[in-house]
Amino acid sequence: MRKEIVSPLVLNANVLDWLLDHPELIPEEWKRKYIFFWGTIYRGSDDNLYVRYLIWDGAMWDWRRRWLGDDFASSDFPAALAS
Repeated sequence: MRKEIVSPLVLNANVLDWLLDHPELIPEEWKRKYIFFWGTIYRGSDDNLYVRYLIWDGAMWDWRRRWLGDDFASSDFPAALAS
């Protein structure tokens, strides 16, 4: 998926952190999706690469990370600016 999302329009994890500080601005329809912030890739202490994503846990917004070697599903969406 990472190779398919090569665009200057993808948002980085700074936007994720900002949205967590301003959850009233997160669209309601995102509660049923995982929103990935592909503009920032992290290397973990295990030397694997990860991307952070926004998730509704049923009570509040939070973030998680996913290893780039994992499978991605149809409910996984990149956070990107409209072109």
